[in-house]
Amino acid sequence: MSSVESQRTSTGRRRNPRGQGERLRAEILAAFARLLDQKVEENALPVSLREVSREVGIAAQSMYLHFADKDELARAAAEDGYERLVAMLRDADAEAAAHGAAAPDRLRAQAGAFYAFALAEKGIFRLMFGHDASRFDTSGGPHPAALLWQQWLDAVHACEREDGLRWPYGAEHAAIALWSALFGRFALWTATFGQHDPEALTSFAHRMVDTVLRDARE
Repeated sequence: MSSVESQRTSTGRRRNPRGQGERLRAEILAAFARLLDQKVEENALPVSLREVSREVGIAAQSMYLHFADKDELARAAAEDGYERLVAMLRDADAEAAAHGAAAPDRLRAQAGAFYAFALAEKGIFRLMFGHDASRFDTSGGPHPAALLWQQWLDAVHACEREDGLRWPYGAEHAAIALWSALFGRFALWTATFGQHDPEALTSFAHRMVDTVLRDARE
């Protein structure tokens, strides 16, 4: 065997010269990044139908009586998640209204309910916001997040209708700014800094609603 051949790994890749371990480390990190990029583009789901059937305690074939494949199950789970989240927001709005809360305070209550759902349903929340749920749909129907978007928009419009508030860039801009801030803060809360106090989320929700309201004018 030649010296060149002896320097090749079992995969056919030529070994780095002695003392170039840092170069190999950099290549490993670059390969890892490429694979992550591929996974993001594929939007792959981390759960199989077989795993779900084991969790339920049924035969794997029984799953196909309800869902044709994993994508159909994911679509149904995302739709159910959005429906339950919107129901929580509406319940929070109704409960606050029952206690005489005005539209801005009801908006605060709904922001708090958004975080309550995110904390209780981390896996579904990740599915709802970490994947493009529209790709699970073969019927060409609307994205299931449209229901939640309409709820945020209705809550902002209630502030306009009941309190006479107006946003310089419109209600839609205010609604998307609030939603984006709440979601972004939750992503940071779960991923960084080792700070996992739920009260931090509640405080942020209130401050963010106050900020959005300050942008409005009567």
